[in-house]
Amino acid sequence: MKGENRCVPYIREDEPVEYVCDGKEGSICFDGYFYVEDHAPPYPEDEGKERWECDRRRDWLPKTLYMSVNRTEKEPYKIEGSTSYYRTVEQYQYMIEVYKRVIHKSTDKYSEVEEDDGEIMNVCFFPTNKQTLYFRVLETLN
Repeated sequence: MKGENRCVPYIREDEPVEYVCDGKEGSICFDGYFYVEDHAPPYPEDEGKERWECDRRRDWLPKTLYMSVNRTEKEPYKIEGSTSYYRTVEQYQYMIEVYKRVIHKSTDKYSEVEEDDGEIMNVCFFPTNKQTLYFRVLETLN
């Protein structure tokens, strides 16, 4: 998916993606991140918290994005060296509006980083979740 700005969902390549679309509405379930808030401010759930405890994104749903769908056969029809060739089964480009996100579980991965004092610290560089984005198709572009 490409967005009108930098709020592009990142989908882990080694994880399966569940995609459903009837040409009008759909959903995509994936493991990765999508750094937007679920609704516009104000955020009553942040009341009484310190500023650093409620670091918020500058973008929120609904969000208009371009989405490219390219489904291929599971098995390659030709392999040359380390390159595999797959037949395209379905190929679409849409302009969509993501209107809802459901986070199923955290899938954060931690790395051990040694601090200056020699202590080992666990750091999560990219917080990720198993999540589903629900969208409406605004326009079919192909």
